[in-house]
Amino acid sequence: MNFEVAKNIILTFLVVASVILTWNIWTYQPDLKKSESDYVESDVQELANVIKPGQVLFHHEGQHFQTQDKSEIKRIQDELFTWDFYNFKDASHLAKEFTSFIHANGNAEMIFPSTVPLDLYKSELKIDDQELPKVYFDRIVFNTENMGSNETEVYFINYKNKKIFQAQVQTAQINNFTQNFASGAHEYPEYISKEVSSSRTLFLPKNSVQLNPLTYYIDYLDINKDFKNELFNDPDKVKRENVSVGNEYTDGSSLLTVFKDSSVVEFVNPGQRSDMDGTTGSLIRNSLNFINSQPGWDDYYQYADISEAERMVSFRLYIDDIDGIGRYPVFNGQGMSEIKHEWGNEEIYRYERPYFTLISPPFPNNQNKVTLLSGQQVIERLTRNFELADVEEVRVGYKLSKDPTEPVIHLEPAWYYRYGGTWTVVPLNEPGGEKSGLE
Repeated sequence: MNFEVAKNIILTFLVVASVILTWNIWTYQPDLKKSESDYVESDVQELANVIKPGQVLFHHEGQHFQTQDKSEIKRIQDELFTWDFYNFKDASHLAKEFTSFIHANGNAEMIFPSTVPLDLYKSELKIDDQELPKVYFDRIVFNTENMGSNETEVYFINYKNKKIFQAQVQTAQINNFTQNFASGAHEYPEYISKEVSSSRTLFLPKNSVQLNPLTYYIDYLDINKDFKNELFNDPDKVKRENVSVGNEYTDGSSLLTVFKDSSVVEFVNPGQRSDMDGTTGSLIRNSLNFINSQPGWDDYYQYADISEAERMVSFRLYIDDIDGIGRYPVFNGQGMSEIKHEWGNEEIYRYERPYFTLISPPFPNNQNKVTLLSGQQVIERLTRNFELADVEEVRVGYKLSKDPTEPVIHLEPAWYYRYGGTWTVVPLNEPGGEKSGLE
């Protein structure tokens, strides 16, 4: 074989290899099935991410300390999930001295935003009992100082209905909790207590709270893709009509209304209207399944409230402060900070939510921290306007307002109180003062 023939063979081989390589590059498709599967799995909301305590309160030598540090609460919740619970029984006879029993020295309280059925939450807890009583709780309480030698009681409390259920855990597990958390509770912010009735005590920060106003850009969900196609059984039959508030979509039965000013959607499926009451467990379970079938959910939303009579479950927007330590509820009178599910016989009857999501992180708005009233000052404001016995809860939160011209929302720190099941800004009585709970 002479040199020219060898050179031609080598060149031909290189050309063929180049053609094959180019073809593979042009026609290559990644394994989208696996990527999509991974994405869906990461987007699923687990029960413990949606239903979690909002605060943990410690009582020590007549003082009260509370944390709502998101990282600390997660550590506390994770430790609780390692305990072994057994011997559940009704202990409501202890409610004769209800507030003094719940808030006794040495107690730790994990406070949930609303009622949680133990039958649902047991998927997160390690429970040995085969049969459980019907337990609905909004606090988990146990003493970190006066413990038994081998076993110690843990109480699942329904604070509103004064119901107490008792379980037992190994004292060694409480000891670990004391070493990891309760022994350092004095480093958390100190709170004052105000007993407003024989069955309710309010706890508020002793010192003034300082928080930064926050401003977020928002991203709008796709009405067609994320709502029309997801909520209607046959999206091709849905007709759109412009109305005064925005747009309406209907298939002749169900109705989806898009409120442009507030960026809120409301879906109503009249055929699912039900006059039956639902159980707390079934309603929350339905909502968790619905969450994981719908787009536009993230870790911002947490379980907030339930009404069995209305078959309604609500989830509230929570926002981290600028330091990323505290996590606070967000309030808005137009529905821009809540997602609500109202359940029918088999499917969703009414569904309301904002159709925007927040783009993190918030951008600097060059505003100094807002100094809110101290807890004692808030009590004084409320005393001037209400019977404190009717005030259900008082919290620091953010007041949400939407920019009318830009895709932006503003969050202003404020004090809120719950009265008759409704959250309202704490009023100020000073002349010229804005009703925002500011000092």
